[in-house]
Amino acid sequence: MKSSLIPGLRGEANHRVVSAELVSHFDPAGPPVFGSPFMLMLMEFAAFNAILPHLDAGEQSVGVGFDFEHLAATPAGAMVIARAEVLDVEGKRISFAIEAHDEHEIIGRGKHVRHVVEMDRFLKRLRRKSDR
Repeated sequence: MKSSLIPGLRGEANHRVVSAELVSHFDPAGPPVFGSPFMLMLMEFAAFNAILPHLDAGEQSVGVGFDFEHLAATPAGAMVIARAEVLDVEGKRISFAIEAHDEHEIIGRGKHVRHVVEMDRFLKRLRRKSDR
């Protein structure tokens, strides 16, 4: 990690909601609204974007913790903007404030934790699980 990875860094991710991300896509009796897992993924991507330029070659970050609320419904076709801000850097553990908005209001917010990993080591451990 570079010394530039400090609290206050911000990232963003934008996405237009598609029908495959609606609750009703998975349960026809469910509401036709943006599903929480997809909103969380977008907020996670905003956090990823915040720190990516501050990682060294061969490093990557992985999500390891979430605590969030889905506050408002969003229909297909709406634009969702997710934002993340680094709150704390403790070694390789980075904490974020995350939030998402559609064109009308805040739709989600919470906290997120990412961990910086060395990709060679990470993939080596992953291969051991695949080889079993």
